[in-house]
Amino acid sequence: MSWRRARFKEKDVWVEVDEQGTPLVRGGRSPIRYSPKSGAKIYRAGASRVEVDPAASVEELSPGINADAAPRRASKGSGFGSAGTRTAGQAAMARDAARALLDSLSAETVRVFTDGGCRGNPGPAGSGAVVVLPDGRRGEASRALGRATNNVGELTAIALALDLLEGAGVSESEPIALFTDSSYANGVLTRGWKAKANRDLILGLRERLTRWPNLTVYWVAGHVGIPENERADALANLGVDGVTRTEWR
Repeated sequence: MSWRRARFKEKDVWVEVDEQGTPLVRGGRSPIRYSPKSGAKIYRAGASRVEVDPAASVEELSPGINADAAPRRASKGSGFGSAGTRTAGQAAMARDAARALLDSLSAETVRVFTDGGCRGNPGPAGSGAVVVLPDGRRGEASRALGRATNNVGELTAIALALDLLEGAGVSESEPIALFTDSSYANGVLTRGWKAKANRDLILGLRERLTRWPNLTVYWVAGHVGIPENERADALANLGVDGVTRTEWR
């Protein structure tokens, strides 16, 4: 992979380029990394905000890791750990990674956060979604699902988010970043995991997502202090309590 030094939000970065040294652009965003080291996280930044250093030459850097890839399980004290068992250090790392990813998004990107949950598994279940539009408008929704599993809640939360986008008239051509803290939902929808349980729900969501070519699903760690993720969790809990509602402000 070829890269050139550049500036993004007043920080030094490397941007991926083609054979002519021109930054690659996919869906209005360019791949960037903050370090040349092997395994560095690769983010997607608004192409219009990446300023290539005209004096910089093309470099071949060691492979990086896509920032939206789910982290591997790691030993205690390293990696992001799991919700409910993370150390303070792991939570801080997860929070910093999520904030860096959010900071890498262009100002024109629609930001979406989803969460699902249940009491007992299966048990009373609910879904929650938050949509933040570039003009500052904010949509929130909770949905009661009756008796269902946690995975159904997570998947339905993504469907709920798509409902919010459609209801707000968001163009399918706009860049959209959708964040889920469910490795399962991310895996079966975007990483090629086989749909065993919940097949109809998964196949329906896969089909719906094809209508949004510039929507990217990202995994983020849950319960590490990302406000919109915490809000989506609260809305999911409202759904568990039997509350179904949608609100824009």
